[in-house]
Amino acid sequence: MLLLGLVCPTHVFASEALDALIDEATTLRTSDPKRVDALLDQMSGMLAGATTSQRDQVRILRAHRMMTSGQSARAIEELTDLLSSTTDPVARFETASMLANVYAVQRRFEDSLRMLETMLPIAEQVGDTQLRHRGLMVAAIVYNQVGEFRLARQYAERVLRDDPAGRNACAAGGVILEAMNGIGQHFTDGFGQESLARCESQGEPIFSGFVRLHIARQWETQDRQAEALPMLSGGLADVERTGYPFLIAQTRAALAALAQHAGRRTAARMHAEAALANSHDANATEARVTAHRVQYELAMADHDPVAALAAYRLYTDAERAHFNDIKSREMAYQVVRHQSLQQAQQIELLHQKNQLLVLQQNVTEQRARSWLLLALVLVGLVASVGYWAYKTKRMQLRLKRMTETDALTGIFNRQHFAERATAALLQCERDGLPATLVMFDLDHFKQVNDRHGHAAGDWALRQIAEAVQPLCRGMDAFGRLGGEEFAMLLPGLDASAAVRLAGDAQARFAAIDTAAAGYGFRLAASFGVAETRQGGYALATLLSHADQAMYAAKRGGRRQVRVYAPGIDDANAVVETIELLREIVREPVTLADVPPRRAIA
Repeated sequence: MLLLGLVCPTHVFASEALDALIDEATTLRTSDPKRVDALLDQMSGMLAGATTSQRDQVRILRAHRMMTSGQSARAIEELTDLLSSTTDPVARFETASMLANVYAVQRRFEDSLRMLETMLPIAEQVGDTQLRHRGLMVAAIVYNQVGEFRLARQYAERVLRDDPAGRNACAAGGVILEAMNGIGQHFTDGFGQESLARCESQGEPIFSGFVRLHIARQWETQDRQAEALPMLSGGLADVERTGYPFLIAQTRAALAALAQHAGRRTAARMHAEAALANSHDANATEARVTAHRVQYELAMADHDPVAALAAYRLYTDAERAHFNDIKSREMAYQVVRHQSLQQAQQIELLHQKNQLLVLQQNVTEQRARSWLLLALVLVGLVASVGYWAYKTKRMQLRLKRMTETDALTGIFNRQHFAERATAALLQCERDGLPATLVMFDLDHFKQVNDRHGHAAGDWALRQIAEAVQPLCRGMDAFGRLGGEEFAMLLPGLDASAAVRLAGDAQARFAAIDTAAAGYGFRLAASFGVAETRQGGYALATLLSHADQAMYAAKRGGRRQVRVYAPGIDDANAVVETIELLREIVREPVTLADVPPRRAIA
């Protein structure tokens, strides 16, 4: 008994000492990495008698140190293993939050969004307020990056209502400003200045720099460039000291546009060059768009057509790269959202199958108990087997239909469309028949989601599918490739027939009455047509050609049909360049012309 009395207090003291080390390392993990390394070494020798929760916390600290030292792959491996092994909701929340953060930094947005789906449902089980706020801010920043501004604002405001600590309050204010700019809503000068003061008081120059950019962007839309220029210039030195290339590129590009508007051409040229120098490693595509456009405008003002043409080509290349970057991030959200819906449907099917198994077991047990009524049981058994065979067949057909069709519109999903189209192309090639691929993308569809919500967007996609289906023959393949992008494979038809069909579809889109459903937008699309005469019978080639033609339709003003021909992109660029060089563009570039790229904390 005396020995037991001596051992227990020693164990308690060791556990308390480990807790103290964990708390110290957590506090210092972003400010004093060397001290954290020493604490981790000290904690490694104390894990033999540690609790499961303490071991989890040490692993989280070790993974965070890997992230801050550039070992992201090792950090992901450690965190993924911890997430699969721990059942503690607090550890799972923090682990999923860190994984969402590091995946977003690596631009693996689908993986990041899946981690948010793991993290957010257990947020209310986390008693540590600061930890919960950090996780919610990760969600808000990631949603801003994939263009889901309303969700981002919702989570940031949830943090602000919960009396957050200084750094989280600063980050929440910046996220709200970015989200409001993203959906075209104005915030008051008071809220903007309050957010800036909060970040500056916390000594957060990176967050302060982004807040200044968000304020300047709104002031531009209000024709207050004269106020935005000194406000951004005043924070430039702090931004440069951060050494953060993405923020530096964004700030320099914004200053280039503002200086050009103010007639300070030398300053505009200097800021544009500095923005480009910092933009490549940071993948700051929107900064490159603004900088190249300012250079193009300056060359046009100097009456230098050679320099203007070179700058314009760089500008259009940057604009396309930025458009693709935005679209890929938005597509990641749609993919994860669609996969979540399919997973829920599969769970429901499994539940129904389990119910079927339970009922079949009950039938077997009832037959054993009713041996004396064999004749009646046999009749019942035959009827039961037939009934359940019928139900099983129906379930199989339903499952097959779900794997082949798009859950939202009811038409082919991307995978089944590819299978049907490939088979049809092989048959056309054997028979010596032509075939044509039509691809179309709804114009300005993102504005529908931003202004009216995703329910309106989903409604519009269903209407589009219903409008096109009557135009399809039984041999045609019609599917949704993802987001607002659709495709049709038309065996036996040439490009002229496909153009007529696209025109009929465009007319049907224009006839859709959105007002009757409570909305007020119009639906139109840009069509790209590719035929086997140009691309052969390979589906991948036809898709690529149709995509190029569709992009040419977008560039040509949208709401039109373009047929692929070799050099269609180059031809389009040359025509536009010649037209632009015929006159001097006097309207200055503005920050509002370029959507923002979001940063990750």
